[in-house]
Amino acid sequence: METFARIVETGSFSAVAREMMTTQPAVSKQLQALEKHLGTKLLVRSTRSHSLTEAGRLYYERCRQVLDTLEEARLEVHRAEHEISGLLRVAAPAAFGRLHIVPRLAAFYERYPKIKVELQLDDSFVDLVGAGIDVAFRVGELKDSRLIARRIGTAHRATLASPAYLARYGEPRHPSELANHQCLVYTGLANINEWIYKDEGSADIVVRIGGNFRSNSSEAIRQAVREGLGISYSTQWIYGDDIRHGRIKPILTQYRPPSLPLNVVFQPARRPSLKVNHFVSFFADAFRQDPDIGEMLTEAPPKSVTKD
Repeated sequence: METFARIVETGSFSAVAREMMTTQPAVSKQLQALEKHLGTKLLVRSTRSHSLTEAGRLYYERCRQVLDTLEEARLEVHRAEHEISGLLRVAAPAAFGRLHIVPRLAAFYERYPKIKVELQLDDSFVDLVGAGIDVAFRVGELKDSRLIARRIGTAHRATLASPAYLARYGEPRHPSELANHQCLVYTGLANINEWIYKDEGSADIVVRIGGNFRSNSSEAIRQAVREGLGISYSTQWIYGDDIRHGRIKPILTQYRPPSLPLNVVFQPARRPSLKVNHFVSFFADAFRQDPDIGEMLTEAPPKSVTKD
């Protein structure tokens, strides 16, 4: 269609050949193929000139409309990509979004004022395709999935309790002593009744725990710890201010729970847009400077994973 339109507009097969970096016979073959496909002549050609048939005139008018529409679409996409603008739909765990995404949005908007962020907070995994999500933050090992993932940080875990709880029930000195305590169970974990610890020079310590309070909300568990209801085994970034102000105390510090990766994930069928890439890079840079999340990670492009 483009070849035919340019023949009409330039009046020259050789000019179109130069534009398209091909040969004049190749341009002639494209026109012949188009006429064969349509089942009609579009041009009446002589040795020195050519003119449109009636069918050719009608077809050219339609071609020009289609080609103009395609060019408008190309320009719109180009503007959307290079102006770094538009709506960005983001999903994240509730506590993580409240504590680590929302407080950084003001600085993000200063840099990218034309991006609009729609943030969906949910501790359960959101279906990116069904919900139309552009990018999601995921804490923890990724299960089998078709999603594309990029590692942008680490969720360091700790065992935590309030000073009031420890004053009343005593502080455990070894993970095995947790069997005698009220352990707050977060049901978002894979094995909700097992806490795992790593001790230097020894095998993993796996502890069976239980208690009279459980929740699928990490923020509800945090509040329960603050109220002195029991001991939590949780990501440290939820309790950052509580720890710094002495409201919550890390315990069993010589026994390290395994850390969890912090990833961003994308739909596999979508190449991350410019606005998605800038959003992810902004937060990855911010997390590197956060002691509750960050660790020095080398830049890497998104990659397919066999876990989500």
